[in-house]
Amino acid sequence: MLVKQQSKATALYPRLSRDDLVQGDSMSIQTQKTMLMQYAKQNGFSDCVFYVDDGYSGTNFDRPGFQQMLADIEQGKIGTVITKDLSRLGRDYLKTGYYIEVVFAEYNVRYIAINDGVDTGNGENNEFMPFKNIINEWYAKDGSRKVKSAYRTKALNGEYTGPYAPYGYKKSELDKHKLEPDETTAWVVKKIFKLAAEGVSPFRISTILKNEKILKPRAYVMDAFGKYVCHKNVKYPYDWGNQTVIHILQNEVYLGHIVSHKQTTKSFKSKKVVDVPKEDWIVVKNIHEPLVDEKTFMLAQETAKVKRQPNKNKATHIFAGLLKCGTCGKAMSYQSRDGRTASASYACNVYRRHGKEYCSMHYITYEQIYDIVLQDIKLHARMSENCAEQYMRELARKGEVKSSGEKALREKELLKAKSRIAELDTIIQHLYEDNVIGKISDERFISMSKAYEDEQKMFKSKLKSLTEQIRSYEEKNENIVNFMDLIRKYSDIKELDAAMLNALVEKIVVNEREYLNGERVQKLEIYYRYVGRITV
Repeated sequence: MLVKQQSKATALYPRLSRDDLVQGDSMSIQTQKTMLMQYAKQNGFSDCVFYVDDGYSGTNFDRPGFQQMLADIEQGKIGTVITKDLSRLGRDYLKTGYYIEVVFAEYNVRYIAINDGVDTGNGENNEFMPFKNIINEWYAKDGSRKVKSAYRTKALNGEYTGPYAPYGYKKSELDKHKLEPDETTAWVVKKIFKLAAEGVSPFRISTILKNEKILKPRAYVMDAFGKYVCHKNVKYPYDWGNQTVIHILQNEVYLGHIVSHKQTTKSFKSKKVVDVPKEDWIVVKNIHEPLVDEKTFMLAQETAKVKRQPNKNKATHIFAGLLKCGTCGKAMSYQSRDGRTASASYACNVYRRHGKEYCSMHYITYEQIYDIVLQDIKLHARMSENCAEQYMRELARKGEVKSSGEKALREKELLKAKSRIAELDTIIQHLYEDNVIGKISDERFISMSKAYEDEQKMFKSKLKSLTEQIRSYEEKNENIVNFMDLIRKYSDIKELDAAMLNALVEKIVVNEREYLNGERVQKLEIYYRYVGRITV
């Protein structure tokens, strides 16, 4: 039966989300448009206007097409709203019901869902509408769960699922979930890590990249793919930001790892992104070719954390981030009255900011620090080169590294512990079998098995302790070798620079001056990478 011509416009509303794409062409926007227009013509609806939302979820009503339609309804322009089915209007049953039964009713708007047989102009056909809305919401929730599950499975398999490869990589032509170095940008990433490892601040690195007119990541994506999801127009393609550099330095993808599940949404209805605790991240290591080695990555991490303030001549002092107060452990602040490094000094930052009630000055000049550190590096470099074996033994002794004989003894104990654990497994199994066939009583079985299980528990604890001791021994000896290889490079140095200091030194602790045998002295503790503080 044809309806009477409407004086107000008829809103035809097709909607398609990304999740709906798996349903095929029958769910396409064009298919919905054709269906809606045919229905409108057959039933006498004129002055039809399309309000389209392509690529928008039904759980979110903040869609441009829907909001425009709602605004026109509030202005009295719309008399009827027609959709393919209830799910096209929305998949949140509370909000969908609210718009149909409250908002549309308030503005005398008739609502029709063709496939579901819903027509608010005929109240008799709408009894099951709330249940259908609930089913539509369940469908959205179930679809969201399946999508998350699929992404989690891919993450656990070490597959990359991002829309674009991280800067420095490209997606493999053979498998879009695999990454491989991008020869166009990989060298930039390597340069960033090299500069950071040498003590260059993220701000300074970003300035260098800008001056060399290297496209920043988002501008590069625009140049390579023609678009970026959050950056349609990049006005300043070479303006690298400080945070962009820091993000690259902190990204373990450059070690060859895939790190996923760092963020999520609160629910399938909310698109608000929340951070996931680091312990819940999904990390799959050694999946693709790394652009940086572990040592450089860790060194870059440490130097990137330091806030380096330039002096009046815009030069950053070479000890930035390395000097610590021996009393409170906080940083030593740098001060130069005329902008010259030679006349600069350091004092406890807590003292300078809050006074002697919180800490003491720990004053020391730049030249004093420079001379002491330079001579100490030369000393260790000469010793590692001229008397390597004796020096290695001294480092092992200072680091409380066990001798090779002690390591062999621990390894022997480890084998005995493993053997006894295996024996106890066999004994307990035989006890169980004897109990089953009636050779020993239940009481006897419980008593004997408990004694053996307690013994096995003790040996497992011992096994864990021995394994940790042996691993510690191996790590400390490896660290000594790494340090000696590193320090040997500087036997002929004439002066210090930031790159050398950041490669060699973890921190320098400046203690307060004191009197020793009537003489006023000040003690510095230099902590080297791999081996810590050395006193020779």
